Amino acid sequence: MSLFQALILGLVQGLTEFIPVSSSGHLTLVPFIVGWEEPSLAFDVAVHAGTLAAVAWVFRERVADLFRTALHYRSATAFEQRLLKLIVIGTIPAVIVGITLEGPVSSVFERPVLVSFLLGLTGYFLMSTESIIEHREGRGRTESQIREVDAGVVGIGQALSVLPGISRSGATIVAGMRMGLDRVAAARFSFLLSVPILLGALLAQLPDMASEGLAGDGDAFLVGIVASGVSGFVAVRWFIGVISRRGLRPFGVYLILAMTAGLITALARG
Repeated sequence: MSLFQALILGLVQGLTEFIPVSSSGHLTLVPFIVGWEEPSLAFDVAVHAGTLAAVAWVFRERVADLFRTALHYRSATAFEQRLLKLIVIGTIPAVIVGITLEGPVSSVFERPVLVSFLLGLTGYFLMSTESIIEHREGRGRTESQIREVDAGVVGIGQALSVLPGISRSGATIVAGMRMGLDRVAAARFSFLLSVPILLGALLAQLPDMASEGLAGDGDAFLVGIVASGVSGFVAVRWFIGVISRRGLRPFGVYLILAMTAGLITALARG
């Protein structure tokens, strides 16, 4: 992989991890459309390290509180204990799916047409969710009002996003909003929920990342990580403002267009 390709894919990862358009789907579809070799799973996970750093920095106070609560649970406040419990509940479904379905899920990354359809499916759910909440009475519950059942349903949404094309942030935000959370509360909980999943995936792939780095791709990995971290920081700060003003529909329209581009490319290549 060239440094230019690593830069572009790192930017793609950072920009698409936190907005609801599926970073994994884009890391499959972008190389397919432009004719590049698909990046390895180790590179995919490596650029997630950049976005992990980005979200940890943006929410550094909350993330630090969660780590302190985990280490000193008994002395933590009731709010800190409750938030940690919600994060754990929301993480469990993705851990189960990741462990039991790793092989079948990995094969989906090799099927750009299927990824394109899954992007379109994500787009449909984003737009339909906006239609649902427009007819809902009230503004929705805030971050401090998240319940255990909300965390469980959001966690199921996160588990579904192991499929490339099903956006992790999109699935979790949609699940939260359909459970009655307001947009900002659903987005902030989604971002916090990404921390243990990204960290776990990174630790699991460290051996492969190290071996590929020793084989000569270390510079590409570094460029990709830095690019994803910087663009991820910009994306997460920008998205919270956009979703509160514009909602999810613009991202849904974009995903329908991305699906169309992927399918047209597949048809053109036979």
